[in-house]
Amino acid sequence: MHREQRAAACLLGLILAVPALACTSSQKVETTTGSASAAERACFNVRNVDSFSPLSNRFVYVRTTGDEHYLLTLDSVYVTLPYATGITMSGNYAWVCSNTGAMITYVDAGRPVFCRILSVEAVARKEAAQKLVDARTTPK
Repeated sequence: MHREQRAAACLLGLILAVPALACTSSQKVETTTGSASAAERACFNVRNVDSFSPLSNRFVYVRTTGDEHYLLTLDSVYVTLPYATGITMSGNYAWVCSNTGAMITYVDAGRPVFCRILSVEAVARKEAAQKLVDARTTPK
């Protein structure tokens, strides 16, 4: 079983490593209404992902090649996520949106950890994403 999971994680890494050929980075956005957050719900093409940065044990910042910025909220708290390297992304479709079954995968102690993405929000930049994370994780 471990061998199959490791092979799946390697395959996901290869999929993301292949450069996109002439991809456009058009952004699908729907504005949230009645929400305490001013961030927008959004989608992005997985082939356009340039970098990942864990901002806490439940939130990941993503930057795309089109200089678009997103905050991902995961389905659970992952204690080792802030120290993760080799993060990859997978899903059933090229576009990653909220609740589409897309996953973030990273390796912890030689084993892949699979994290389901609950929501994708467009943000202005990494600092804006960090402010949202701080507001959502700071005890009141």
